[in-house]
Amino acid sequence: MNTNNEYDDKSLMLHEIDQYLLGHLDPEEKRDFEKRLERDPDFSKTVADHRLLIEGIEEFHLKKEIDRYHREMVFENSRRNPLSVWLAIAASVVILIGFSFWALSDTQSAAQKVFAKNFLPDPGLPTTMGSTSEYEFYSGMVSYKRKDYSEALSLWEPLYSADPKNDTLVYFIGVAYLAKGDTDEAERYLKEAQTQKESIFSEESVYYLALTQLKKNEVKEAKETLANTSFPASIGLLEQIKGLR
Repeated sequence: MNTNNEYDDKSLMLHEIDQYLLGHLDPEEKRDFEKRLERDPDFSKTVADHRLLIEGIEEFHLKKEIDRYHREMVFENSRRNPLSVWLAIAASVVILIGFSFWALSDTQSAAQKVFAKNFLPDPGLPTTMGSTSEYEFYSGMVSYKRKDYSEALSLWEPLYSADPKNDTLVYFIGVAYLAKGDTDEAERYLKEAQTQKESIFSEESVYYLALTQLKKNEVKEAKETLANTSFPASIGLLEQIKGLR
């Protein structure tokens, strides 16, 4: 099995797809490309996945906001990322309508209701194709956005095994497991993500870890996770569970 040749062929294919979608192929190359689309279903599916991300995820305004969300290291400035804004607004609205009645119900039911009202998967990260590892990450992100979390994890976990310090993989694997409903694995990865203090996902990791713990009815642990946070969504979440035990 010639792995290097396979990787080289895949990289060349991805480069050609990028050139086609960007409109950079000359007329003859474009005709040949489109003929291959007609006769090769697998190739057509790969191109469709690229087009999905480019047209759906990397639309100018959305890409601008998501890029800022994942690249800003200073969260306390006034330019908030879209998920942070959404979470902060949602938390504020929820607080305004009141969560105190949950404190009167049993802890298990209350904690899971807080989770259900607040959980929204991370919108995901647009990626640029290049190396084979980037292709695998990109493919996993497409599956993640389609809510096919099992497929996303099958692509991301080998990358994580090769590079366990990759904060992007640790974070998204944790969120994918949570979205899938596997709270034990989600907690394991998100705890690891939380320890990576230099990660641009450190604040988000705290938020999703606390949600995981609430889904598991670990109210005390969730409060400890959220202690000393400055992330607006996490502050709002902590307010919601103060009355729970």
